[in-house]
Amino acid sequence: MKKRIAFIVATQYDNVGDLLINKCLIDELSNYADVYLDTKNVPDSFKEKLLFGTQNVFELDELTPYSFKGVGVANLFFSRTGITHVFKSPGPFGSGGDTKKFLRNILIGLIFFAFRLKSTKSFLVGNDLLHKHKLDKIGARFFSTSTEKILCRSHNNIEELKSLGIKNVNYIPDMCFGLKTEPIHNLEKKKIGISFRNLKDEKLHEYIVTSINNLITYYKNSDVEIVFFHQVKSDFIYTKELYEIFQSNKNISFEERCLEWEDLSFYNDFRLVLSNRLHVLLLGLVYEAIPIGVLNSDSKTMKIFNIFKGIGIDNLLYEKLSVEDIDRVFSTERDLFSKIKLVRSEQKKLLSKRISELF
Repeated sequence: MKKRIAFIVATQYDNVGDLLINKCLIDELSNYADVYLDTKNVPDSFKEKLLFGTQNVFELDELTPYSFKGVGVANLFFSRTGITHVFKSPGPFGSGGDTKKFLRNILIGLIFFAFRLKSTKSFLVGNDLLHKHKLDKIGARFFSTSTEKILCRSHNNIEELKSLGIKNVNYIPDMCFGLKTEPIHNLEKKKIGISFRNLKDEKLHEYIVTSINNLITYYKNSDVEIVFFHQVKSDFIYTKELYEIFQSNKNISFEERCLEWEDLSFYNDFRLVLSNRLHVLLLGLVYEAIPIGVLNSDSKTMKIFNIFKGIGIDNLLYEKLSVEDIDRVFSTERDLFSKIKLVRSEQKKLLSKRISELF
């Protein structure tokens, strides 16, 4: 009998980065089984993009009228659906101490555990498991008993989970590395992309402005174009405010529209991206641009430190980008492009290998 996967879609629906990692995981899984998406309460636009251009991917309601979300899961348990594997959306997973989130997560764990009694294998793949709060420690240990395998996207997360006594954990690259791209431009690229989220930290804001100023000053006598853009709607205001500080400089532009799934080839023109958004930086890398982060110790961006350290490019992360830093990047550009190309290739192969091992 052909394997059947139930994939619980539960993520943020206004962020192309979350669409990206969900779609890339679904595409990888569909190489080994029919994938049925549980899209209850998922916006139609997000659902349509998940299904676009896929093979062996369907909506769960083509198999059963029941859902893993809510009370219908009891009926689903007793249905003969032929489901052999259960997955959920990748990305950060935990409660951060929020009791309601914790209980919702435990419900998913209970579902995984129940289906295990039917010899259905459940997995957490491409997640960062939160573990600092005592509720998340309980949740992480519980999921280790209700799943076959937990595959995390940073080595740091793995070591932290192992310190809690969790053994069935391993590394998998961020799902972004599975993106199927059109051919990467071989000609010298003439654009730099800038995109930031507002973390409401005055010192970080100051450092971001200084970093952008240093970058613009460094390239002011060249024909390099600097493009401010955003791929999360909530970033529009902050990124535009940054653009307006520098708009009087030559070769500066602002992309008004929020990037969507179909716009990702936008990255193909960049030689460098500057951001504090994980999937702005990783998409830059996937399109073989140099990804430079300007970050502080905010918990929302710690995943960037952990992931970049794991793939050996954490030297591209700065608290503040100085002229000397930019000069160092520029003088080693050829080596950096080679390194990025190698990292991209290795991570893509490892991602496919890790998924294949689940079957």
